[in-house]
Amino acid sequence: MRSSSVRAAHSCLAVVVVVVVALTLGTTDADDGARAAAQTFGRALVAGKAEALRPILPEHGKVHMTLSRLGPEEGSFGTRQVEAVFRDFLAKGTVASFDVVRCESDGRRSALAHGRATITDRDGRGGRIAFHLGFETEGDRWVLREVKETAE
Repeated sequence: MRSSSVRAAHSCLAVVVVVVVALTLGTTDADDGARAAAQTFGRALVAGKAEALRPILPEHGKVHMTLSRLGPEEGSFGTRQVEAVFRDFLAKGTVASFDVVRCESDGRRSALAHGRATITDRDGRGGRIAFHLGFETEGDRWVLREVKETAE
């Protein structure tokens, strides 16, 4: 009787380990995808190419943006409008660097990335700002749903 209880306990433990590993790997993959999308955002701004944002912009719905030094803009914008807002900024301002600091995900549908950037705004003032980027899955890709700029 005791050996069957031990085998049952080992089997149960093995199932728990497999589930935990699967959930961890799924979250890691989601974090990696969202992190890659955040890096795409940063690379586009550093390159000064608003059109490079297209791979992470949604086909459906809008992106909520709260920008001060890169704007001023606040509201919900369609894909073309998002691109235009950043193109307008990049016509006179620059983003010298962008780093993804942290990325959190529910493992399936949504993620939040935190980043830092060194910029020169339209008025020629340099500084560092923080970004909070919200992502959701759309089909098989992560798309931008929120951009919030804050002072660092």
